[in-house]
Amino acid sequence: MTAKPARPDVRAHVLRAALQAIDEVGPERLRVRDIAERAGMSSGHVMYYFGRRDRLLVSTLLLSEDELAERCTAELAAVADPREAVRRLVELYLPGGAGDVRWRLWAQVVAQPPRDEETLTRIASFTGTWVRELAALAVRGAGEGTFRPLDDPEDFAGRICRIMDSLAGDVLLGLPGRDAGWAHEQAMRAISRELLP
Repeated sequence: MTAKPARPDVRAHVLRAALQAIDEVGPERLRVRDIAERAGMSSGHVMYYFGRRDRLLVSTLLLSEDELAERCTAELAAVADPREAVRRLVELYLPGGAGDVRWRLWAQVVAQPPRDEETLTRIASFTGTWVRELAALAVRGAGEGTFRPLDDPEDFAGRICRIMDSLAGDVLLGLPGRDAGWAHEQAMRAISRELLP
């Protein structure tokens, strides 16, 4: 068992243990005990910080999305070619396969959504972040002559994110022929139809 972290870091420590447990057993079969074992804590101690299993899943998703948003912003800023940046955004957005932990967490949270306004606002902000990133890439590419100028880049980006959500659902279901590569190709086709001159 791992040593217990200092008090201010306990919640983050538990959430990282939850991500590890979800990756190993899946969110559907996840027990508080699975998290507690990986965190080196008792189940009661884990529940002290989160109260309910569904709150723990939502908090884990929020941590995962926060980390991905930071990574996405940093990676996209380092890519000079807008076309390559769009490809990278699509890769980061879509699931890597049917077992993708982040997307499986999303499926669990959608199946049992949180009811408090603060959490719903945070969840909405993640969608807004992706839309803003993609819209900014469309504007940058248009300014450089790589992409066609759009009347409403945010509307375009919002539509593309909804398309990618749908593609992600097919990947998560494990439908025949609909793997991560297929989803990426479909998303890039949809983007190219609107952005390329």
